[in-house]
Amino acid sequence: MKIIVSVIAIYYLYHMVFLLASLGIKRDKIGTPLGAGESRFAVFVPAHNEQNVIQESVKSILTAHYPQDRFTVHVVADNCTDKTAQNAQNAGAKVLTRTNLLQRGKQFALEWAFNQIDLDNFDAVVILDADNHIDPKFFLVLDHYLKAGHKVLQAYEETKNPNDSWVSMNNAYTYWYMFRMQMIRTSLGMSAWLAGTGVCISTDVLKKIGWHVTTIVDDVDFTCRLLLNGEKVTLADGAVIYDQKPVKLLDSMKQRLRWIRGQTQVGIKYLPNLATYIIKNLFEGNYGQALRAFDAIMWLPMQLIILASFAYSFSAGGFNYLLTVLITTPVFYILPLAAEKVKHRRAWQYIVTSGVFFLTWIPITAYGVVTYGKQGWWKTPH
Repeated sequence: MKIIVSVIAIYYLYHMVFLLASLGIKRDKIGTPLGAGESRFAVFVPAHNEQNVIQESVKSILTAHYPQDRFTVHVVADNCTDKTAQNAQNAGAKVLTRTNLLQRGKQFALEWAFNQIDLDNFDAVVILDADNHIDPKFFLVLDHYLKAGHKVLQAYEETKNPNDSWVSMNNAYTYWYMFRMQMIRTSLGMSAWLAGTGVCISTDVLKKIGWHVTTIVDDVDFTCRLLLNGEKVTLADGAVIYDQKPVKLLDSMKQRLRWIRGQTQVGIKYLPNLATYIIKNLFEGNYGQALRAFDAIMWLPMQLIILASFAYSFSAGGFNYLLTVLITTPVFYILPLAAEKVKHRRAWQYIVTSGVFFLTWIPITAYGVVTYGKQGWWKTPH
């Protein structure tokens, strides 16, 4: 038992140190630093029955402040049964229509879509979700980082609808925390983690290692592939996208269940390889690559750490543990809110609900770990 408690403590301390170190980092102003507009982008928007939002999203991308001949928007209409393809085409996108009922999901749709174009005509691919809007200078910021030599970028993901409900606001808390952690990792020369949308990958890297993502969390899966191939992710925090979060608790729980299942799949798939990679690079003197892989090991199995922590703490404290969570979680989230200089009035009002939201992770995590083999993809309502 002492060993388990020690492992839990080490994991939590590790992440707390990163969070505290991140609080002093000044985030880049939105839309900075600017590039010259030279990079050529192939934008991919995977969409399954997204007729309600796809038109406005495409318009947001096409009206970006960037040379129009240097980016192309491809909407991947994946097994759609509505007007997604028609609406996307009406908005000005090129539509790639995919029908494959055996391989459903974003991870398979993207690999298929990448093979539909000539990657040699572009410097990088950009992946956005069907409900996303982008800051007008989004591509100019990505161009700056690509020209500076960075190969894989993660844009800053803001919540489009934080004030819709206490659930969407708690999702926003999670992302403000997560991107603080991304900022400190980038500042230390480590690797940030891809976040599913707002992803920019150099075509050189994509051609070198391929996509080949098979789990239901393509972002975490591909990040591990990058690390094992000596690549890293850089956070471009001045490149901002706005992503819609679930408003209802049930919708949020279903989305997070997929994340837990996918993270467990990725852990089983990559943890042994990451451990071997660390040892190999330590012997070869590649300490930076070894450290980045070690950081992945300290993050990938966090769902198991959360479960073990809950089981131990609840058995030892019961009601006192629940009370502690309800009190300490709001205090914890105040730190990234203050660092991000969040001014939403409701962000501070809803902070008292963050403990309850955190507790909803427990049943989701337990069920997700047990049923990790399920590959189903549940679409978040937009």
